[in-house]
Amino acid sequence: MAATNSLSGGIDNRFSDNARRDSSNEESDLETRVNLNFQHLSDPGQCTSLVDMGLGYGYWHDDAFDSEVYTRGMLRGQCELAKGLSWEASDTISQVTRDTRAADTQDNLTRKNVFRTGPVYTLELTPVDQIQFSAAYENTEFEEPEEEDSERLTGTVAYNHSFSQTLQLGVSTSAERTELDTGEELDRESVVGTFNKVWATTRVSGSLGVNRLETRLGTQELSTDGVTGTLNLVREISPNSEFTLNANRRLTDQTSTLGVQFGDFNFNLTQSTAVEVTAVRMGYNNRFSDGSTFLGTVSASRSDYLQTGDREELTGIGARYSRPISELLSWFLDTAYQHQRFEDESAEDDLASLSMGLDYLLTSRMDIRAAIGHRQKNSDIASREYQENWVAVSLNYQFF
Repeated sequence: MAATNSLSGGIDNRFSDNARRDSSNEESDLETRVNLNFQHLSDPGQCTSLVDMGLGYGYWHDDAFDSEVYTRGMLRGQCELAKGLSWEASDTISQVTRDTRAADTQDNLTRKNVFRTGPVYTLELTPVDQIQFSAAYENTEFEEPEEEDSERLTGTVAYNHSFSQTLQLGVSTSAERTELDTGEELDRESVVGTFNKVWATTRVSGSLGVNRLETRLGTQELSTDGVTGTLNLVREISPNSEFTLNANRRLTDQTSTLGVQFGDFNFNLTQSTAVEVTAVRMGYNNRFSDGSTFLGTVSASRSDYLQTGDREELTGIGARYSRPISELLSWFLDTAYQHQRFEDESAEDDLASLSMGLDYLLTSRMDIRAAIGHRQKNSDIASREYQENWVAVSLNYQFF
């Protein structure tokens, strides 16, 4: 293996007849966005690193929104300090939704930066038994000052036993202290059992245990117990098709990395901090003999905000199909539907989207994409409804 580097860039132009996704004051505008993406994977060795970063600048021609710099990406590094002892560090930057009830526009997004670092020590007790000690410091910051930043300390002890090359079982316990800049403190303790099993065409791993979350703010205290668990399954149906299942249930808070790890899930940053999350996502992808591809997803999540008693539920389905027309030209179709339910308002929202377009390979390094689409949101609350039609053209170039 050798180090790899990749640098690409492009220009995206997107015209919308309702740029602010407003229910009544529809405003047309064109956004031009310049993007640059860099990826790096280091050589294997005493220290390793992984970089996947994107930088963009968006300009609105009729000032529907202010011009803005966009960043997203991930950096990871690990160094072996001694036998069994390593130090890990990571930084994740993402754009997250501030209010899940409002339209998904530039004004409703904020930048979230999560930095995490700490040591990991692995002790090999026998050829099939190991115990691992880890500690981590985590700092979460939001771009908007209204959102709650946090500092987090975590300690974990885990034991793992390998019954065979294809089956491992273990148990772990962890304690976590989170302090928010509002003065609120959260203590989370958990004990979970873990498993990892591999068959010829299937891989499954996960955990199951108990969680305890205590929150304190001034004289107010809240303690909650719950079952925590994860499940990850990958099933190879054929050499060209695959099924995946991911599930997660835990007591956590809005500043955690769960939203980043589980892409279909969004915290509502306008709600209280402590939250019980249950999220499930299933996916299926297939590549046909004629070169066409299909990707389908089904997801569902529920958020119970412990301090206010509010509950949000989200279910969604999406599909993408692409088919080559010639060696250089292909067409694609995207469709998605989401249903949201807000218990405190007794309100439900439905969001549907449809788009189709063409991909053309100009050279071995350059391609162009053109697409048209429609989005429509219906709601029990009239002010949240909108319709949007859009057209987009983008040019991308692979520098190396």
